[in-house]
Amino acid sequence: MPDPFSDLYETYKKPIYSYLLRNTGNPYIAEELTHDTFVKAFKSLKRFRGESSLKTWLFTIARNTYISYQKKKSTQLEISNDLIDEQWVDKNDRLGAVERQESISSILSLLSERERSYLLLRDQQGMTYREIAQITGDTEGAVKVGIYRARKRFREKYEREFGGV
Repeated sequence: MPDPFSDLYETYKKPIYSYLLRNTGNPYIAEELTHDTFVKAFKSLKRFRGESSLKTWLFTIARNTYISYQKKKSTQLEISNDLIDEQWVDKNDRLGAVERQESISSILSLLSERERSYLLLRDQQGMTYREIAQITGDTEGAVKVGIYRARKRFREKYEREFGGV
């Protein structure tokens, strides 16, 4: 008989970890926060009312876990040089890809948590505006505007730091 907890974990561990890795810039912290996310989810699964999808509910828990972590830790985000996300790199140019990945991670760390979440949830996780609104507690309109502004800030910071896109 299939275990629903195991199925839930196997289905969502990679996207949750990836989201937390982009936020923290540290694979060890992302792994710890992923674990914390699922522990919290499993403990409160009975209270899940189905008002949103399981995916949205889990990302809400992951985001809140990350925000709690940030509140506890007042130091600057660590940027890990070994972050290579297949969605964001050119596989034909490994050296250039690593440099671009480091640039992306560096710029992401300069954005606010909300801006970073908007970009990661939309562009990396492919979530809808509605799902992002449920996770962040914002309206869909606020999410659309927030994503537009976050992309603009990202682009400006990238151009200022690294001389263009």
